[in-house]
Amino acid sequence: MAKTTCKKFTYAKYSSGGDGSAVAYTGGTMLEDYLAKVDIQEDRTDESEYADGHLIDSEKVATGVTMTLELVNNNADIKADVLGLVNDTTAGEMYLSEKDPPFVGAGCLMANRFKGTVTWEGYWIYKAQFTHQGVSAETRRDRTQFGHDSISGKAVGVILTTGGDAIYYAHKAGMTESAADAWLKAHAGITGGAGGGGGGGGGG
Repeated sequence: MAKTTCKKFTYAKYSSGGDGSAVAYTGGTMLEDYLAKVDIQEDRTDESEYADGHLIDSEKVATGVTMTLELVNNNADIKADVLGLVNDTTAGEMYLSEKDPPFVGAGCLMANRFKGTVTWEGYWIYKAQFTHQGVSAETRRDRTQFGHDSISGKAVGVILTTGGDAIYYAHKAGMTESAADAWLKAHAGITGGAGGGGGGGGGG
C-alpha cells in the first residue's frame, strides 16, 4: 500500500518502567502536521550456531530500532523536550550542552490509500534518545532551496512484563483516523485534548 500521509508526531518524557513493568511517561504531546518524512529501520544481528563446521541454525535477532523524522517545524518545545537543548527565554536562544539527551517515547501516524479506502497505522517507540542531524543550507542566486530539520532516535529495549522479552516499538494498522489518534494518545499517556497531559503508556 502507498503511504499517503505521515503526521501527528507524538512524544512523551520517559519517567519509569520498562524493567519488567509498564513504561510511564509525563508531558505527553501530540502535534499536528509536523512531519515531512518518517523512516523506521529495524536493527538486527545474526546469531549462528555451528556443529562440525556446518551451519545448523541461524537467527536474526532484533537489537534496536532507529526512527528518523523530517520535521516541518522543529519548534522550541521539540528542541527542549526531545533533543534536550537548554532554552534561555530571556536571551531568546537555545543552547546545545554536553548533557545527555532525555529518554522519550515517540510515535506517529501514517495513512494508507488503497482502492479509494484510507486506513491509518501507528508506530510507538517506547524509549529512545533523539539527536539533531545537523543543519545545511544552500543558496543559488535568488532561488530558495527548501529543506527540513531531521532528527534521529535510537531505541533501547524495554521489558513490559515480568519474564517478558525486550521490545522496541508497537505497531497497529487498519484503524480509522480517530481510532489511530486515540491509540497513539494512549501510548503517550495523553488523556485530554491534542496536546499536554501526563500518565503512563504501556502495552502494545
